[in-house]
Amino acid sequence: MRNHADPASSSRALVTLAKQLGDGPLHELTELHRKATLLSCEPANDQERLQQLMELALVSLAAMKNFHAFTRELRAQIAALATTPSHDLH
Repeated sequence: MRNHADPASSSRALVTLAKQLGDGPLHELTELHRKATLLSCEPANDQERLQQLMELALVSLAAMKNFHAFTRELRAQIAALATTPSHDLH
């Protein structure tokens, strides 16, 4: 990890992180919500219900994995900004 972050590169990194959040974890959480809603609304036989639950579990795991990766990167960006001398932020 670097000790002094370039404000312009930090800004670009934060914009990239925001895009990653929208494209990854938030999109997957929206899909998880949609699948959970369908599961509770649609009548299904046991085989269909099992398939829906398996899909729900896969989307849930993917969302969790991507959200954790996003959180790690966000923490790294915060740490990089925290180590930047205050006069570099202006």
